Amino acid sequence: MNLTYLLLGLLVFASSSGSHARVIDDLDNSIEMVDEKPSSQAMLHARSRLGKDWIRFVKTPPGKIIQTMGSPVEIVCEIMASPIPTVQWVVGHLPLSEIDSIESNVISESSTTAVVKIRSVHIIDHMISEPRTYTCVGRTGSNTIYASTIVYPQADFKDLVQIREKPFRGPFRPRIVYSERIHMELVGSNVVLPCKVHARPRAEVTWLNVEGNRIEQSHRYKLLPSGDLLITKMKWEDMGVYKCIARNGMGKDSIDVFLYPVRNEDEDQ
Repeated sequence: MNLTYLLLGLLVFASSSGSHARVIDDLDNSIEMVDEKPSSQAMLHARSRLGKDWIRFVKTPPGKIIQTMGSPVEIVCEIMASPIPTVQWVVGHLPLSEIDSIESNVISESSTTAVVKIRSVHIIDHMISEPRTYTCVGRTGSNTIYASTIVYPQADFKDLVQIREKPFRGPFRPRIVYSERIHMELVGSNVVLPCKVHARPRAEVTWLNVEGNRIEQSHRYKLLPSGDLLITKMKWEDMGVYKCIARNGMGKDSIDVFLYPVRNEDEDQ
């Protein structure tokens, strides 16, 4: 059974959109999932794929979006892969040859055995003056996938070119723009759970553990300046749902990530 679809059939975490854009011709090819935790048999299937390069879209961004006057646009793509992929957004129409040559910008610790589901959000925080293409590019190893969205300015405001190209002013509530929803890794590994935030003023980021308690700095848990959570020498007991919360005076945003430590085969014998 294909591991990607197996995991997607077993795990789901709700996410809020919060976008003020109008979507048309939405090309949503997400797979229907149920809210269950993975079984031991599912983890055995997963372990057999650890260390093999593969990458798939869980959800592609919409094909077209119309930006309304004065409102930001949020474009979302979700990717599942092993090892941990890089996810980048490219502005403008590029041929495949140029997309393949884009340099990777690895955000978290490199791992050859992790299986992750990543959610990436690109925020357009200014009014555009002409249709523009935004492409989500995912890469792991020699595998590259990409999907594009064309964002159109609202036709009623086509004469306000100079105003529309300026960034929006004033504060805005946090939006978590890069996070993992699932992270599977071998017991004993160092794991970075990302939580990148777009906010003004800067948001305070906190993490809750599987018991729902706030995580404090310790020898095994470190809150990085980027907002990411570093777990060193992961144990089987670390399994569960962790929550990242970003908060400022305008509001808050949060995400859940399911962490599953995978036992080494030698330990199961």
